Amino acid sequence: MNEYLLTIRNIVTLWLLCLGTSSLWAQTLEVKGRVTDDSNQPLMGVSVVVKGTTQGVSTDMEGNYTLANVPRGATLEISYIGMITQKIAVNGRSLINVQMKDENQQLDEVVVVGYGTQKKSSMTAAVSSVSAKEVQKQVTANVASALQGRTPGVEILQRGGIAGAEVNIVVRGAGSFGATAPLYVIDGAIADGLDALNPSDIESIEILKDGSAAAIYGSRAANGVVLVTTKNGKSGKTIVEVDASYSYQTPSKMLDMMNAEQWRTFANQVADNSPAYDRAPQNVNPTDPNRSTDWQDLYYRNAPMSSFNASVSGGGENSTFNTSLGYVRQEGIIIKSEYDKYNARINSTFKKGRFSLTEKLSIANTKKVAPPSVRTLEMPTIPVTDENGRYISTAASKGYSITNSNISNPLAAIYKQDAFTRNTSATGSLSGAFKLMKGLQYKLNVAGTYVNTNTYKHTPAYNTFFNPDGTPDAKLNQTGRTSLSEGRAEHFNYTIDNLLTFNRTFQKKHHFDVLLGTSWMRDFYRKNSISSGVNDLGAPTVKTYNGEGVVGSNQLNSALLSFFGRLNYDYNNKYLLSLSLRRDESSKFAKGHRVGYFPSASVGWNIHSEPWFDTELLSKLKVRASYGELGANFIDPYTFLNLAYGPVPAIFGSSRQYGYVTRFAQQDLTWETSITSNAAIEVGVLNNMLTFTAEYFIKRNNNLLAPLESLPSSGQTITINKGAVPNYNTASVENKGLEFSLEFRKKWDDFTLNFQTNLTYMQNKVLALGEGVQPIRGELMSAKFNDRPTITKEGLPIGTFWGYKVVGINDQGDFLYQAKDGTAKLAKQLKEDDKQVIGNPTPDFTFGYNLNLNYKNWDFTAFFQGVAGNEIFNAEKYDLYFNYNSNAPVDALNSWTPTNRNTKLPIAKTDNYNGGNALPSTFYIEDGSYLRLKNVQIGYTFPETLLKKIGGLRSLRIYGSAQNLFTLTNYSLYDPEVSSNALFNKGIDGLEANAPAINARVYNMGLKLTF
Repeated sequence: MNEYLLTIRNIVTLWLLCLGTSSLWAQTLEVKGRVTDDSNQPLMGVSVVVKGTTQGVSTDMEGNYTLANVPRGATLEISYIGMITQKIAVNGRSLINVQMKDENQQLDEVVVVGYGTQKKSSMTAAVSSVSAKEVQKQVTANVASALQGRTPGVEILQRGGIAGAEVNIVVRGAGSFGATAPLYVIDGAIADGLDALNPSDIESIEILKDGSAAAIYGSRAANGVVLVTTKNGKSGKTIVEVDASYSYQTPSKMLDMMNAEQWRTFANQVADNSPAYDRAPQNVNPTDPNRSTDWQDLYYRNAPMSSFNASVSGGGENSTFNTSLGYVRQEGIIIKSEYDKYNARINSTFKKGRFSLTEKLSIANTKKVAPPSVRTLEMPTIPVTDENGRYISTAASKGYSITNSNISNPLAAIYKQDAFTRNTSATGSLSGAFKLMKGLQYKLNVAGTYVNTNTYKHTPAYNTFFNPDGTPDAKLNQTGRTSLSEGRAEHFNYTIDNLLTFNRTFQKKHHFDVLLGTSWMRDFYRKNSISSGVNDLGAPTVKTYNGEGVVGSNQLNSALLSFFGRLNYDYNNKYLLSLSLRRDESSKFAKGHRVGYFPSASVGWNIHSEPWFDTELLSKLKVRASYGELGANFIDPYTFLNLAYGPVPAIFGSSRQYGYVTRFAQQDLTWETSITSNAAIEVGVLNNMLTFTAEYFIKRNNNLLAPLESLPSSGQTITINKGAVPNYNTASVENKGLEFSLEFRKKWDDFTLNFQTNLTYMQNKVLALGEGVQPIRGELMSAKFNDRPTITKEGLPIGTFWGYKVVGINDQGDFLYQAKDGTAKLAKQLKEDDKQVIGNPTPDFTFGYNLNLNYKNWDFTAFFQGVAGNEIFNAEKYDLYFNYNSNAPVDALNSWTPTNRNTKLPIAKTDNYNGGNALPSTFYIEDGSYLRLKNVQIGYTFPETLLKKIGGLRSLRIYGSAQNLFTLTNYSLYDPEVSSNALFNKGIDGLEANAPAINARVYNMGLKLTF
């Protein structure tokens, strides 16, 4: 019996032991998986560790890992340099694949700010981030144009048609009568712009918009700051990427102009209304009566554009590298317009113990060929060439033009001239950091930019001919002697920054981020130029100067010494505080005015972090406010000294030289200042599936430099040679507005949707010009109505359109204008004080919409951009309707006649040419609002299962896109996006002899390979 009981006991014990063993065995398992980046590329060297233990492995070359004996309830901690550390609960799973995200892609993303980074959740300033991926989807020769409509509060304009055209960026409205461009900082180096950048090299773009965000840059940041960070390599397997695309550009719009027969009818109508001129039935091409010249078709063209980018990146445990090459070739839609850009970059990082080193260097070479500015809407009756291929023009009294004027041949001017601008630039930075102790780090940063610009313009002597009715050939126009001008400019700046940072969290609640620094900046600019007649020796590259010439030389040097500090504090990620102060000392001012102090303060409250805030609907609720002061020194370095000028021709081989004072010393000039107040609310709904931000700002710019007509002390009127007028710190301008941004993102299995939109409402007003400052008028348009159509005065926006208001047409077909007393008067009865505000070139609203859709391997993007509430002064209407030596639109045939009184066009007569109905007025004002499909793209990424059959190929994506596919607008000319480099001429289309701007419609195909 006892043996039986013993046997039973042993069986039970063995059963319990097996049960315990199996239970223990069931509590652990083997976990496998694959780790990839956000492009589904495998990551090598990723650390996969069981949290709270030393048990872990690293992924292999294919991103695979295997972990044995992992407890079912464990948590895996996956980490990789430059990416967000992820913590994933095992929950009994044996297969766990992980997709890593860059640090700047997290919901609480890290945003680049001045001299460092900051978590978005703890930010209290106005900073906008632009996705580098969205920028890279757009085919462009200039990165800046791809920023248009991407972020609120930023206005971007580009003059279309010319290959490689400049792009103007204005952040929260113009705040100076001088420079309006923001400060560009690329990897810590001050740059002149973004045109030399390769879009494929960009990691992130941030725009600092308010005083609190930009105050750390002090006197250089009054117009905002654009920060660009380029890509570093990543540890792991070396990755090779190749991106190539080909584009086809076409003019987005052409005007409906008269043919030769229609123009003859119109010309005779003008002659009938102008007794001093004869009817001109011969005004059809005498060499070919049936031929009509379409100058638009000859001036604009379809043009190709191609780009190629290649990069190699990788690294080991302690170092990374990223190198790239890029090439862009663009032919503009305007004939003889070309742009070539070559890029090379090498970025590297090294880390050893407490020491780290980062190097970034880029080199770019660009060549831009732009045709001379000519009138492109000549009469259709003028042939381009005769039967011998010689360029034809018209002569006075030959019967071609209504007013018997010489009419040049624009194609002759374009094709005969040889001109280009070549830029070679280098931008680099070298940064070394040493960790002194936990949270305390010293960093030395040396950065600089060098730009060498060479200009060349050669115009040979040439003749144009006219052969009236078979008479012997006769030379008509001769350009005179061959002319040649050359110039070379060098711009070099460097900055040395010493930075001490302290970043620690105490008691898990008190987080301090402190920055102390000094900065030393030097800026050098030198320019030499020469222009003269030349002896043409028969070879295109062999020429000698002759006769009188003009030699120019200019050199400008400046320095800036700065001390600055910043404190960021947050309590338990709830209560946020940021304080900064910068002291700048500039060599541009006279002694006693060189130092400026620029403080800022901002606060924030993450309401959603409060323990009492418990709602599933709102995942984020934050309010913030800021105040900041900035400065600007937009003056030449030697303004406090007398300036002598000597443009008098110098005889080569003699010593005849003299000059005269053109600008008196201005010892009292000081900093322009910008004071910005900002308040915002940020909302996140349903785990930030929907996010919304609303922001209100007021930016007041004081002490702006304005031209004085009289000396402040005595009121004495002064006259200076060359029309120079001194500037003093007297003016004040205000910009205020609202900014809204909204984003929705959602994923359903294989389908992902992301929608973003932004809207800005802004008003600009001149608060004061100052005692002795007269209203500032824009450019004199002497070749048109010999007047200035803009005015800048107190109470109005900068560059307000100023002219006469058309109220009707009288019984003789002439415009009637509203006089100051309210009566209707003819042009000859008007006075200067009858002018009034007729339009505003600054939009009330700017906006953008971006839609991204992904379904399995397909991706689709549509981006819309537009403006509303602004006017355009269409000065081209003068040549179209009142200059009878050029062609006219077909609707000019609807001009007023005794039998056609129901029209908005006045009588067509030559008196209009000399004033009359052509005065600057509301006739030229048009609505500048538009909505444009800026970019639409569809792409396909081939599945990995297919690519595995192709050795070495990791990823293959093909895509097609179209830009400027359509524009909804009421504007009558080519394009409502009217750009001007001159602030007081903003919104004027058709300045002088320049051809109107026109954006190209672009069709693109490309592919991206990853090895």
